[in-house]
Amino acid sequence: MAPKLVGATSTSGYFQAHPRLYNGLDDDPILDRSAKLFLPEKVYDNVRPTLHELCELVIDPRTLALVANAEHDLPYIKGTGFSSFGHPIPDALVTSAGWKELQDIGIRNGIVATGYDSSLGASARVAQFLKLHQWGPSSAVVTCPSAMQDGAANVLLRELQRIAPGSRAYDDKEENRAVKRKVFARAVERLLSIDPAIAWTSGQWMTERPGGSDVAGTETVATYEGVNGETDIDGNPLGPWRIDGFKWFSSATDCGCVILLAQTERGLGCFFAPTRKLDAEGGVAMNGIRIQRLKNKLGTKALPTAEVEVRGMRAWLVGTEGRGVANIATLLNVTRLYNAASSVGFFGRGLAVARSFGRVRVMPSLALKGLPDKLRTLPRYTKTIAGVTLTYRADTLLGVFVAGLVGKSENPDSATAAIFPTDHAQVAAFVRLITPVAKARTAKNGIAGLQECMESLGGVGYMENQENPEMNIARLFRDTNVLSIWEGTTDVLATDTVKVIKGKTGSQSIEAVDAWLKSNVDLGAEKAAILRAWSIFVHGASARRTDELLAYGREVVAEIGDIVCAALLVADAESDSDLTAVECARRFVRTRGTFGFDGKPEDWKTVSRWDDKISFEREPPAPKPRAKL
Repeated sequence: MAPKLVGATSTSGYFQAHPRLYNGLDDDPILDRSAKLFLPEKVYDNVRPTLHELCELVIDPRTLALVANAEHDLPYIKGTGFSSFGHPIPDALVTSAGWKELQDIGIRNGIVATGYDSSLGASARVAQFLKLHQWGPSSAVVTCPSAMQDGAANVLLRELQRIAPGSRAYDDKEENRAVKRKVFARAVERLLSIDPAIAWTSGQWMTERPGGSDVAGTETVATYEGVNGETDIDGNPLGPWRIDGFKWFSSATDCGCVILLAQTERGLGCFFAPTRKLDAEGGVAMNGIRIQRLKNKLGTKALPTAEVEVRGMRAWLVGTEGRGVANIATLLNVTRLYNAASSVGFFGRGLAVARSFGRVRVMPSLALKGLPDKLRTLPRYTKTIAGVTLTYRADTLLGVFVAGLVGKSENPDSATAAIFPTDHAQVAAFVRLITPVAKARTAKNGIAGLQECMESLGGVGYMENQENPEMNIARLFRDTNVLSIWEGTTDVLATDTVKVIKGKTGSQSIEAVDAWLKSNVDLGAEKAAILRAWSIFVHGASARRTDELLAYGREVVAEIGDIVCAALLVADAESDSDLTAVECARRFVRTRGTFGFDGKPEDWKTVSRWDDKISFEREPPAPKPRAKL
């Protein structure tokens, strides 16, 4: 007699086993391989234990619960933003407990400070990038104010060098410089602190209604009035410049200071201002800042982004009048590096979820036939995951490589891994060209890659999985979409790239890449294809006028990105002759149109076996104790 059929209920029947995430250094081979490739051996040995602890922390249920809280309790403006008697409220912006604690975790773990760790020398930016890679997906995007915090510290440190005692490279009076040095030095202390009670995050207020990324239309005005006796919360004088205007899109609205652009009589200037000051009674007041409203965005919901009216803000000029864009460009390079780290970090987390799901998802039709029944056994599934994994590997190598170049440019006398150029001029020229390429490429690929990861889970991937925040690819996908927009859209970055190539120092950038490629690529047919593609690109770029090349800006970015990524995949494979790494390098070069290989058919079973190795290169390790917050 056939068994009686029993219908499932909400509490009985089949329940899918929960996927689980694993420590990134154990589960994601390219993360550890990147650390080995781009860090000197002694630095790697020093950095790895701390990074491993962070990898545990970011998947700790308590950390992920903070993310869920920050996403649930969204920022808002208290009342009208004014007191009953019309005074602006200094703490009108209200953020969640989860957001605040995530900010503190990032600060305590030195997400910004690591980039300035003198003990790491030129490798500091690589170590920082690896941290950001893991921290970003679990941070509710507190990495956005961290990026601008880092950029502000970088801008102020450069300015402190410019206005050092006895410097002639500045057009201010010595007595004013002495005060400014004190103000900026204290700001840098706060920006690089790992104590949440001291640390400041920073804003970067550039975008206005007329121009967006085109800052030539800036309507915010700076007027020199001299110091007025007011002080910041440290008791240091507020700046002699009065700022008035309206900023249309200001992220990190809860920051402690801000770098912003404003028009002066001599052109656009770059300014620094604390966001708060002491009032006449010794209380804390806003430094001429009023939040008009918060933005309602597709993603980054927990991040307070606002329209801000600036009226009577007191600020300090950074650099000279009329050189605002040049001064803030330093900040942009830093934030674009963070952007790349976020792109590959979110992408990597999506793949980690997809892998974990593929390991446990049972296919009933296969189970009934007595066949291997896990999703990961299906060749069509592993082919999809292998494809996006290959893109992710290439982009991760690119991002960490750019971080290393930036670190070398900031610490030219410090030793680095052998893969980096040693000539300071070549490093600087390489950074100018590759930074916008990396930002643009990783953002677009991260968005597309996360969509594939989300789809690979089926319907559950489309859900906002607040109950299991570690599985919430939908949130990652929403948040990642901003990465191709802020700090320069793809077209803006393509324009920047073409301007570098066709600019005064364009030949230096081309020569830097050329020298690096010829010294770092050596893998038979793949090497020849990479160098041939580079030669064709250089010839084509030099033959075209600037306006024509601008029209093909995205193609320029794509080709440079493909060539450098291919070279990095080859270098990774050559570092230890790992078979999977070799296959990844071979496959990347032979499947990208940039390199001109004919798509000859290969044995599908062989391809499927490699698909599985690329997708699931490492099996899950045994569970380990959770890190402490």
